[in-house]
Amino acid sequence: MVSPLIFEFQIVENNLPLQEFRKMASYSNEEIIQSILNGQEDVLFYLNKKYFESARRWLRRKGAADSQTPQLFSQVLIRVYREIQRSKISPNIPFEPYFFNALKEQLKEEKRFRKENRNIPGPVYSDQQRNIAAECFGIMDEDHRKLLAARFAEKLSYEQIAVRFDFSNPVIAQFEVNKALNQLEGITRARLNISAN
Repeated sequence: MVSPLIFEFQIVENNLPLQEFRKMASYSNEEIIQSILNGQEDVLFYLNKKYFESARRWLRRKGAADSQTPQLFSQVLIRVYREIQRSKISPNIPFEPYFFNALKEQLKEEKRFRKENRNIPGPVYSDQQRNIAAECFGIMDEDHRKLLAARFAEKLSYEQIAVRFDFSNPVIAQFEVNKALNQLEGITRARLNISAN
């Protein structure tokens, strides 16, 4: 089974050879679904190349920010892949309407989640915790500090980060920001545990 983290990292950074993509470009609905049923992960890269831009346009019309597109798209693609794998859906089902219906459901879930969690207050941190987090931010490597500052201080979108840091696409930018955030979180947790003892 494809790992969501690996897929999110590679989703637009297609390693799919051009001739393989051209061969897949003529895939019918049945062949796409059969490839998924057979566990061929290359079909995910093909589907990304085929549907990412149309999904972005559809999400824009529904009011979603471009910065949400990479995450929503990768979640839906993995969800569809898993649903087809588990349910053994008939190869005769039209794939495109099935995909966009799943995208619609994912967007509804995302909006509902945001609405439900809008009024939940964030965590309260002590001055000591803030100081430790600031120290940890200071000891991170410079590239990760710049990424986090661009995303959270300057409030840049993943598209803008991709351009500034020369990533090939917003999904890679999102992956790199999350990696930097995880590094900061890990360092901060370790420091907080040491200071608590």
